[in-house]
Amino acid sequence: MINENKSNKIKDKRVKEIFSKILESIDSSKIQINIILDNTRQEYETLVNQLENIKIEIDIVIKTVDILVNEDKSMRIKLVKATKNYKNNPSFDLKKIYDEAYAVKSKLLEAENKERNLRDRRDNIELSLRKVYGNIKISEKILHQIGIASSFLNGEIMSAMEGMDFESEMLVGVKVLEAQENERKRIARDIHDGPAQLMANLIMRTDICETILKKDFEEGIKELRELKIAVKKSLKEVRDIIFDLRPMSLDDIGLNQTIKEFINIVSRDLEMKINFNFEKINYEVESIIKVATYRIIQELLNNIKKHSKAKNVSIDLKYGKKYLSIKVEDDGIGFDVRNVLSEIKSKSNSFGLIGIYERVNQLQGEINITSENNKGVVFKIKLPISREVILDEKNGN
Repeated sequence: MINENKSNKIKDKRVKEIFSKILESIDSSKIQINIILDNTRQEYETLVNQLENIKIEIDIVIKTVDILVNEDKSMRIKLVKATKNYKNNPSFDLKKIYDEAYAVKSKLLEAENKERNLRDRRDNIELSLRKVYGNIKISEKILHQIGIASSFLNGEIMSAMEGMDFESEMLVGVKVLEAQENERKRIARDIHDGPAQLMANLIMRTDICETILKKDFEEGIKELRELKIAVKKSLKEVRDIIFDLRPMSLDDIGLNQTIKEFINIVSRDLEMKINFNFEKINYEVESIIKVATYRIIQELLNNIKKHSKAKNVSIDLKYGKKYLSIKVEDDGIGFDVRNVLSEIKSKSNSFGLIGIYERVNQLQGEINITSENNKGVVFKIKLPISREVILDEKNGN
């Protein structure tokens, strides 16, 4: 038994060492990609400036060519007249006219050649810009994925592994794979039910447009306008799915503002007033807690939207030294809390609430639901602001 415990401790230590090395490698890759991304952005800016300068040069040269083309035409007419005069008057200075015409023609050829070269340079720069822009987008995507992996490994897994035995640590890997697979299924379903069907409809309507345009131009234009509306709708759904996966603004503008933006998106499609009250964040809230808070409010609003028939919703978000609190209240049809909690435990219904409960439990938080039929519902949730608070609570500090 002693040998077995010792063996497990050695395995625990090795697993933690492996995770630490993975994190070091991820952080190193993140730094390198950041450097590449910065350099690529600088290159992009340089190319943009070059392109603007070349476009200005092209405009100037085109005007010069137009002037020289007219001068060349005038000189040719002048040359024809001068040749006739020379036949009638041999003392007429024909060479001077020829020299003038030759000089104009030379300038015209030189300007046209310069225009061609500038256009070639412009085309090459535009091609380079597209490639560099593609590299920027790929780098940003990789950097974003690395950031998620780093946060997840450094946050949820490493903190969850504290105090675990080797067998439990192995189960973490299985849970991670299950979570990834469930997320892939959800994304696939969202895309299939939304943008994929819209795209299929767009292809069909494009064929219809082509047929209508051949028969009735005005009707074809009308159909194209409707097609444009459908494309915009499809684009909006794609953007909503991307925002739902991971709102980039969470890292850029913070938790409060990101929630406000999500509320604005939800409010656009509903006849429901949502009032959001929040405090200024005076204490540092860890990234994984911000994501969890956003996801919880997101899921609560989605549930209210689908089931509550509410006209008014209020959201209160407060920040303390160790905990943050979420209060979401609606004036909808409500539900029997005991029955719903029973369904959650059997996992036969209310999948949105299951997700909220699991997220709160994983973070050692608290959740309380108050509701009655036809009297709305109040959700009160308390979350620690960092892993340090979770560990302190576990250790009784």
